[in-house]
Amino acid sequence: MPEPSKSQVNKAGRSLRRWARGELVSVDEHQSALAVLLDHRAAHRLPLTKATMGLRSVVKTEQCEVEVSQRLKRVPTIIDKLVREPTMQLANMQDIGGCRAVLNSFDEVRRVQRRLSKNRPPLRVSDYIAEPRASGYRGVHVVVLYDGRPVEVQLRTQAMHEWAITVERLGGRLGEDLKSGYGPPQVLELLQGISEVMALEEEGGVISQEALDRLGALRQAALPFLEGGHR
Repeated sequence: MPEPSKSQVNKAGRSLRRWARGELVSVDEHQSALAVLLDHRAAHRLPLTKATMGLRSVVKTEQCEVEVSQRLKRVPTIIDKLVREPTMQLANMQDIGGCRAVLNSFDEVRRVQRRLSKNRPPLRVSDYIAEPRASGYRGVHVVVLYDGRPVEVQLRTQAMHEWAITVERLGGRLGEDLKSGYGPPQVLELLQGISEVMALEEEGGVISQEALDRLGALRQAALPFLEGGHR
């Protein structure tokens, strides 16, 4: 089957966004839009494999022994993103295909980032180490083009990865996209505080008693949500 055109992909994205919002969309329109999304998602599979092989090659060249993984964004996650970002066109979503290297240090992250950018000029670089997200998320995202498809390459240290995985699991338990900054403010403030302490530790800094006390206070404030007493 031929791949859907850009206009077909964007039309499907608009229909799926309306459906997710509970707006009136016929069953036929929803099924047709979902089929287009599945075809569009599948078209990222081979470019993603090539991007992952490229990342493994860069990591090996830089003599880093790290974990490299890949994933295609799940359909519900794609639709959730369309709802969260109402002006986004589905054809312009740049992280349907994504691969990741979990490195051992800041230095390795920067070395791999530089070589990636040298080998294949990026479409976009988001440096969440220099400027962490409001949630506390840290890492570097480099979007590169393979076979005309964007693939997002994520670079993290072990500490950044552990924080992100923990937050994803907690978000799943609470039913909130915590990593993107959605959820109870008390929980988000705690996660941000933890990220700041972890960043200081990674940089070899000394964690003050004041910082530990603040973290303890944030934990107490978030505890009712973490224990499931509030939603």
